[in-house]
Amino acid sequence: MNKLLILLGLFFISWKLCAADTSSVPNVRKVAMPGTVALTFDDGPNPIYTRQILAILKKYDIKATFFMVGANAKLYPDVVKEIYEQGHVIASHSMTHPMLTRLNNAQLEYEVATPSKIIDGIIGKKPLCLRYPFGASNEHVREVIRENGMMPVPMGFNSFDYERPGTQKIIDWVLKNAYSQQVILMHDGYDKREQTVAALPAIIEGIQKKGLGFSTICG
Repeated sequence: MNKLLILLGLFFISWKLCAADTSSVPNVRKVAMPGTVALTFDDGPNPIYTRQILAILKKYDIKATFFMVGANAKLYPDVVKEIYEQGHVIASHSMTHPMLTRLNNAQLEYEVATPSKIIDGIIGKKPLCLRYPFGASNEHVREVIRENGMMPVPMGFNSFDYERPGTQKIIDWVLKNAYSQQVILMHDGYDKREQTVAALPAIIEGIQKKGLGFSTICG
């Protein structure tokens, strides 16, 4: 009986170690490099606003990280290709942008796994990170993300550009809070992103005046 208990105990320990194995999770940077900030854009791609943002980034020779919603990537594969071909990093932002903590296991697996397959099918490369929508996660959500070979990442500094408070307010808020290794959250997806596009050049120039450069995350 004691031997059986010992064997069962060893089996349980071994199972836990295997379940906790995160060797398949990429070791990626989740903050900007020292002396830089990382511009990140959620909810895209969008054929109008994403392309406008790409043009601005190209003008200033800056690379950014795009956290894509799988449903939008599926709708606009050409925009996904443009982002990738211009040297930006593509990461995941779930399939349909739900609050992942409220889903059952099957729904959560769908939201985490499907965008990775869609993006891989478009650019031949799976995303290394998934940024959970609304900044909402728990250990189970993060573990499912890791089990799918991605690193879970938080939202970073929230520009609140989605509230459309006015172009100048977005600029002032971001520049006030820009510092070395900051990850700045903005949005290119869905609709009414005109203020984000309008604010971006001044944000870039203001960050440069602070003596900071730009880097990507999750690449």
